[in-house]
Amino acid sequence: MYFLLKSLYLYSVSLWVGSLFFFTVVGAPMAFKVLKKEEAGKYTGSVFPKYFGLGYLFGAAALVSFYLLTKGNLNAVSWLNLALLLLMNLLNFANGLFIVPKAGLLKASFYRTNDKSYYDKFLKFHAVSMVLNAVTLVLGLMVIGITALYLTF
Repeated sequence: MYFLLKSLYLYSVSLWVGSLFFFTVVGAPMAFKVLKKEEAGKYTGSVFPKYFGLGYLFGAAALVSFYLLTKGNLNAVSWLNLALLLLMNLLNFANGLFIVPKAGLLKASFYRTNDKSYYDKFLKFHAVSMVLNAVTLVLGLMVIGITALYLTF
């Protein structure tokens, strides 16, 4: 059981951070480089539910497996790692369930009405989404570093 929990933790964190990194550094920028802006927006908009869904799955798996591996034996480093995982999950849920859907609605309203105020609001939500995504990625890299350097299960 120990081996399975440790593997689940390591795979879930690695795959989550890897997907965050790939989409942020390669996937989204390349879509906007090779596709027209509106088509790239449609593409990334269609990827988001799966992207955040993977984050929900990997985040929950990381939290549960980490808790089961460390319960009753949490030291300061383990608490820090757990706090970072919780914050990553919170940011991912906020981004995927609130920020990105609201941004999508604003963009759709802009295309429907051609009212620039909708697009300006969309840009603000988009900026918040990008910041939340970047912070989640940085926190994930910190979790990987802490796990590699300090945590032994």
